[in-house]
Amino acid sequence: HFLGHTTQLTYSEVMAEMIAISLSAKVAATLSRSPAADISSLVAVRSGISAAARDLELLRAFLRFADSRRGADALASAWVDQIRDVGFELEDAADEYAFLSGGGFVRACANFGAWLALARRLGKARARLRDLSDAKERYGIRPAEASASSSAPDGGSAAVVGRKLAEAAHFLQDGEIVGFAAHRRSLMKWLTEDLDSRRSLVAVCGMGGVGKTTLVTSVYKEVASSRHFDCAAWVSVSKNFTTDDLLRKIAKELHRDARAGMPDIDEMDYRSLVEALRGHLAKKRYLLLLDDVWDADAWYEIRNALVDDGTGSRIIITTRSQDVASLAASTRTIMLEPLPEQEAWSLFCNTTFREDANRECPHHLEHWALKILGRCCGLPLAIVSVGNLLALKDRTEFAWKNVHDSLDWNESSVRGIGQVSSILNLSIDDLPYHLKRCLLYCSIYPEDFLIKRKILIRLWIAEGYFEEKGQGTMEEIADDYLHQLVQRSLLQVTLKNEFGRAKRLCIHDLIRDLILQRSAKEGFTVFSKCQPTLESSKKIRHLILDRWASDHRPVPKMTLLRSFRAFKSDMDSSVLSGFRLLTVLNLWFVQIDKLPSSLTKLLNLRYLGIRSTLIEELPQDLGQLHNLQTLDTKWSRVQRLPPSIRKLDNLRHLIVFRRRSADFSSPFPGTAIEFPDGLQNLTCLQTLKYIEADEKMVKSLKSLKHMKSLELSGVHESNLIHLPSSISTMSGLLCLGIVSRDANVILDLEPFYPPPLKLQRLSLTGMLAKGCYILP
Repeated sequence: HFLGHTTQLTYSEVMAEMIAISLSAKVAATLSRSPAADISSLVAVRSGISAAARDLELLRAFLRFADSRRGADALASAWVDQIRDVGFELEDAADEYAFLSGGGFVRACANFGAWLALARRLGKARARLRDLSDAKERYGIRPAEASASSSAPDGGSAAVVGRKLAEAAHFLQDGEIVGFAAHRRSLMKWLTEDLDSRRSLVAVCGMGGVGKTTLVTSVYKEVASSRHFDCAAWVSVSKNFTTDDLLRKIAKELHRDARAGMPDIDEMDYRSLVEALRGHLAKKRYLLLLDDVWDADAWYEIRNALVDDGTGSRIIITTRSQDVASLAASTRTIMLEPLPEQEAWSLFCNTTFREDANRECPHHLEHWALKILGRCCGLPLAIVSVGNLLALKDRTEFAWKNVHDSLDWNESSVRGIGQVSSILNLSIDDLPYHLKRCLLYCSIYPEDFLIKRKILIRLWIAEGYFEEKGQGTMEEIADDYLHQLVQRSLLQVTLKNEFGRAKRLCIHDLIRDLILQRSAKEGFTVFSKCQPTLESSKKIRHLILDRWASDHRPVPKMTLLRSFRAFKSDMDSSVLSGFRLLTVLNLWFVQIDKLPSSLTKLLNLRYLGIRSTLIEELPQDLGQLHNLQTLDTKWSRVQRLPPSIRKLDNLRHLIVFRRRSADFSSPFPGTAIEFPDGLQNLTCLQTLKYIEADEKMVKSLKSLKHMKSLELSGVHESNLIHLPSSISTMSGLLCLGIVSRDANVILDLEPFYPPPLKLQRLSLTGMLAKGCYILP
């Protein structure tokens, strides 16, 4: 991977076994194509790819073993790294073979030089693979005898248990909170019964994973909903914060329920932000929760904005630092300690045996349960993590002894953080390869970043993590994987949609620290705060140009411009030969109005996203990107789609919505975009938003049988009559949105009966036939 702006990623899977599995699937699909021409170089390439895949398949057992010794065995780690690199070269060769063999005899002859070059590269890769196979024997890299502590590397434990966790990612529900009763009573008293009219601070301090956020969140929700305070705000404070951004967060939270009246705070400087907040909070009794404060400066730099009018306002701070906790009076400070034995046992049983009516530990497992619990040191996060892991294991002494013996407390750390890390690492190690690579991909997100579920799924798919299985689509498989990561407490749901599904997610700080450390060690991610360098020795897969750095600080404009120019200048180089994803985000203050035409040379590009940018024009030859799966131009300035888009027969998701103004302080209003002729060719489309409707386009929708989400604008009576017959072919349609051209258009829903069987959401804007006007 390669993330520009502030982030560089070198493409590397952590589990080397993924290489063989991924390549095997790709080769199977690639070789299923008939050769374009009967020429010796083509045949040599075809047979060479197949033979290399077989060779690599034979090394899978060694790859799995060596990967388990990474970090502890430098020789095995170096060997796996080199095998991984060869695997990626072979994968690129398979991609190029698929492209070259798809154009018929004339094109094959025209590209004869490319075939010869591909044959040479393939020969070198196979030679490297043979050398590495010999090196395995020469240096004695052999699998050791299975030990009692080794866990199933193929993730079989989950299959044996045969079920998914039924509870949420962690214990946020009141009924599952254990061990905080006394502290909860104290917080409720200080917040609602304390007669002191002065603004005062309340601090909750403790080590990471001890349950600070869980405790204060429970109290905050109850108090905020009781109307005891005039307004309330809950803000997470990152370790690397800026004062202005923190003030903006507070302002947005205070206006969460009244966004229409929220001032334009994004362009305000420090003084304006302070004045705006003071004006809003004047004469109000407010409650502010500042979660995860690392430095006392965070309070000193924002306290001037928090007025003290003698109304009894309260500020709650959670922190790992006792110095920060000392900002509050000692009588208003809670030092949260690990759970005592009895409460820890209760939490452990509630988590591990959640499916049992009595939630009690079987007698024959109590010995190992107590030994495992003892190594959790009473930390709720650790207890829940290991409990979720044990819930997937066989209820045998042998299985539980293996879990106990696998815990490694050798990592040095301060006050037990390493102990928590070791348990969480065990949870990560227990993931099957397909879940592990999905989780490690999330290391690209900054701290406290709210991840959009649908975008994450599309990025996973663009990376090639999935393949169609039976009746399930790649999107459905990815959604299931994401659900499993949530159930394993490795991702947290912060917002659900109206159907109870995850809409926004985040990664707990401790989990993010772990996967970030792993990603950096394995070469999966390398973060940069300057202009990225496209090194020829790196296998680039993903470039992200974003305004915001991984530490939430804005990236200088010139750095972004240099990054973009570097990308353009290297477009023709071998560095980007395997390029798959390009995402441009939040560059509303940088005048980049068009993507380079050379973008169309990235034949392996799967994902192109330019959300919230000032880009106005897409390359005219965009249709050359035959592998493109997602095109996302939402809230950009793109006015029209190039006619060649009809050639993108692998396109699965098309999201286009043009902002009328370059003013990014408010995204509305926006306009839909017209689609050129040829929509019926995009038979793989599952998502189509937000397209301007016309009669020909509506008729062509009949060919899009895989459609899941459809949003149409500018609908009027003349094309509405064709819509029912078009969507009747969309057996899997889940969401349908219709926006009329104007208020006089009558939407007659009678022809839509019976509606699509799987339809979950229907959004209408216009005048119903019965005379009822439906607002957006």
